[in-house]
Amino acid sequence: MVYWIAQGFGILGLLVMVISLFQKNKDRMLGYVVFNGIFFSIEYLLLGAYSGMFSNFFGIFRTYISKEKEKHKNLNKWYILLFFIIGYAIIGFISFDGKIVSLLPIIAEIIYVIALWQKDVQKIRIGTLLMVILWLIYDIFVKAYPSMITDLIVMSSTIVAIVIKDILKRKEVK
Repeated sequence: MVYWIAQGFGILGLLVMVISLFQKNKDRMLGYVVFNGIFFSIEYLLLGAYSGMFSNFFGIFRTYISKEKEKHKNLNKWYILLFFIIGYAIIGFISFDGKIVSLLPIIAEIIYVIALWQKDVQKIRIGTLLMVILWLIYDIFVKAYPSMITDLIVMSSTIVAIVIKDILKRKEVK
């Protein structure tokens, strides 16, 4: 029964993620992203996938700070980035269960937080792709099926964006 409840929270996370993509402003989008993180965290908790749970909860805070750093220059410093990298490393240390797969969300989130600190959107897209591939592998192992669907949606749209915005545009310039 707990397994199915976990999948239900994953479906809620998936729906909220899709809704967030259609928001007109960042503040509304951020509100949905917070709920997305909460629903996926509960999904991972119920599946016993603790590194996924902790990574999602910490990711809510990371998303908020990465948005606010545009408004507040003091948040756009190297030591804030370092704080998140160290935070994810601590989460990895705490939640490591002896299986390498439990480190995938940690590695994924470190890659993603570094990508979010870039000004170049091409680097952000590449970081997003690497991040979502690692999450997809993790979700397969922990049987987080709605999260896998979310990963596939994000991966597909990121690949399309890389092809259209980075590869094809580069060919047009030549």
